[in-house]
Amino acid sequence: MAPRDSRPKAFLLCGLALLGGIRLQAQAVEGRLTLAPVAAAARRADPYSAHLSRAELADQARDHELSYREYLAAVNSAGPGTLIPAAVWLRLAQLALYENRDEERAGFYSARIQPAELSTPQREALERLRRRLSYRELPPEMLGLGDGNVSALRVDGDDLWIGTWNGGVSRLSLSGGQAKVFREGRESLVPSTVRCIEISASRVWVGTYQGLFSYAKAGARWQEIEAFAGAEPRKVEALRLAGGRLYVGTLGHGLWRQEAGEGAEGWRRISSGPLPGDFVTCLEVDGQDLLIGTLTQGVVRLDLRSLRLRGFEEAAGGLAARNVTVLLADPPRGLWVGTYGDGLYYWDRQASRLAHYSRRGGQLGDDWVLCAVRAESGTYFGTLGGGMARYVQGGWEVLGFREGVLSADIPALTYAAPRLYLGSLGAGVSVLTEERP
Repeated sequence: MAPRDSRPKAFLLCGLALLGGIRLQAQAVEGRLTLAPVAAAARRADPYSAHLSRAELADQARDHELSYREYLAAVNSAGPGTLIPAAVWLRLAQLALYENRDEERAGFYSARIQPAELSTPQREALERLRRRLSYRELPPEMLGLGDGNVSALRVDGDDLWIGTWNGGVSRLSLSGGQAKVFREGRESLVPSTVRCIEISASRVWVGTYQGLFSYAKAGARWQEIEAFAGAEPRKVEALRLAGGRLYVGTLGHGLWRQEAGEGAEGWRRISSGPLPGDFVTCLEVDGQDLLIGTLTQGVVRLDLRSLRLRGFEEAAGGLAARNVTVLLADPPRGLWVGTYGDGLYYWDRQASRLAHYSRRGGQLGDDWVLCAVRAESGTYFGTLGGGMARYVQGGWEVLGFREGVLSADIPALTYAAPRLYLGSLGAGVSVLTEERP
């Protein structure tokens, strides 16, 4: 029997495939041509699937503009019974936020996501996106400042006070959004190198590398404090109110306390032998003690009743850190001690135990700790070069660009529930509306 010709059958199958809406696509596989079916006609009959397919192809080609348009078209063309996958809403939210900088639309899409429908990597991406949406940027131009390098932050009611390294100080109304920059005239703050801010009921105290200044809230006037002025003004690095008095830490002239009035005779230097030294970097109130961080002496304690000074090494189980940059009391349990280059320590006075945290240990983004603040959602630490770290319920989280922190350098933090304010080097101020654990 003669061999049966199979070509009519092949032609018939091809015709049926075409009539059935199957497109035959030639592909090279191992040097041979094969035919791969794609349901083109079915897709033409289903606009949602067609747009979704084009969106995915555009994503693969990194054409984010086309991808965004096609994902939107897919969602808008979906029929009443079509369930939009959570992954589609996630991709729309990512494109809106990261490519289009449209936080409002990103939040709209994010709200439609059911996390249970996502894979583990997708849920992690969603968490990062929602964290980023919880931040709001306050750029230097909004604050009226020419300098985005923030050195100090304090909240006083509806006012956010912002000090900068070289651009002076600004006061931002949190409800109205208006900023007031104090630059001009003797009634304004002339020095631009702001290092610290402290708030009392009637005054705002501002420490600078050109001395100490106070702003009277009632009269809206600035005053230069004579005791810290002169041809070679004292460099004020730290301020803290304790027991109704203002304590002033300087670089080069040690620790001072306001005794009475604001004239030169109204200030007293606090010292005893080598303590606390000439270089004071930070101050913190801990019960009846004023804790003093120094550049060379580590941590020193001042009894606020007797004004007796003593070292902190014995109390803190041999804390050897000398160059202390941050002190944050954690009553009633302990104390956080941040250093410049040696990471972070925690003294647990109840357990008489000293713990050390560092970049190497994975708890910090960098070992240069610049600031710290307690919030309801955890304790936050700003670093030089490593973004921000959060400690909550015994665990650590390093927060960087992927999590929404706008700068790797965070020298200032302050908190007024439910908002955390971050001062950065170069990017101005950002606001995190916290999610409580």
